[in-house]
Amino acid sequence: MDCASTTPTGAPNAWTVADFFSCGGGTSAGFSRRPDFRLVGAVDLEMAKPSGGEGASDCNGTYFANHGVRPMARDMMTLQPSEFSEAIGINRGQLNVMISCAPCTHLSRANPNNHLTDRPENTLIGRSAEFAVSLMPEVFFMENARELIMGNYRHHHEALVKKLKKAGYRVHSDIHFLDRFGLPQVRERALVVASRVGPVRTLEDLWKGWKVRPEATTVRAALSRLAEWKRENPVDPDGDVFPGMGPLVQKRMAVTPHDGGGWADVARNSRTRKLLTKDCLRRWELGDLGSHPDVYGRMAWDRAAPTIKRECAHVGNGRYAHPTEDRLLTVREMASLQGFPFDYRFPARAVANRYRHVGDAVPPMIAYQMSALAMWMKTGVRPEPKDWVMPNTTLRVEDIVAA
Repeated sequence: MDCASTTPTGAPNAWTVADFFSCGGGTSAGFSRRPDFRLVGAVDLEMAKPSGGEGASDCNGTYFANHGVRPMARDMMTLQPSEFSEAIGINRGQLNVMISCAPCTHLSRANPNNHLTDRPENTLIGRSAEFAVSLMPEVFFMENARELIMGNYRHHHEALVKKLKKAGYRVHSDIHFLDRFGLPQVRERALVVASRVGPVRTLEDLWKGWKVRPEATTVRAALSRLAEWKRENPVDPDGDVFPGMGPLVQKRMAVTPHDGGGWADVARNSRTRKLLTKDCLRRWELGDLGSHPDVYGRMAWDRAAPTIKRECAHVGNGRYAHPTEDRLLTVREMASLQGFPFDYRFPARAVANRYRHVGDAVPPMIAYQMSALAMWMKTGVRPEPKDWVMPNTTLRVEDIVAA
């Protein structure tokens, strides 16, 4: 039988946390890095691309390396709440926090075909509600694409909320740009918070009266702070890696202007236009930059990074190139922009999977704020910025100022 937990983290009397669709453990990191919480179980089927099959993403190994808990490699479509409860030794009502970040792959506008078909995987949103009603955690969190709330298939969200409210939860759903909360990345996400132990608290509540200094959420600030950490921690075999590029891609990047340049800049120069991909050249000739203007683009030093997605292991998949160096950002650089602690491990053998574990994650920096919300809902005591700025990340307490 699968073992949901081998060595739960946190003090024995700490509040219990279970993570569904746990991926590489980004959301869990926001809880496990507080002694107040104890991870007792997680579930992930380790899907990479749909064609890759079960186990292909190797994310459960990354989760275990960082949290000491081995997730169950099970399909949430068929796993029963009673099986999970038995495996982790938690009875109904004993779980303090349930995290269930159901996959957003078939909701996100990143795939233009998503608005055409409501895929079976979207029912995992409602499946999360079934687990919540069975386990009855005190607090429930779900993070997802904004389309969860405002897309064509928002009835899945509406059903989730209805089931939670019927079970006695107070529920709040909203959409945020996460750079508002200190993430050095423009990332628009939906967050559902439910509580049966007190009023629902949201990220907006947490930040009421506070704001982050804009210069703290730039690529320049993030990578410079990572560089400071690396001077004290120079050995980083998990993170100091990036895939190579073929000769043509190398030439294309070499002529891409520094500090925010992209393929359209290459197209404007008749001498370099021949280096474009066939699709980019076709779009340039049509005068249409298309739905992916960021491919083969460089990040800009003094802006927040663009949204980092799961397939961020190639410069052709987005604006993922270094602002001045002719390469993809390293795993560690990408992870820092995604709000991971600098010492988070990425031991997967395949470098592409390390990038997937970064791009698939709920930013731990934001998850740490979610754990502060859970504490607030349980204790009634509002946290101060020092309580919700995650240590060892790109965000610092002094970046938070009065609004």
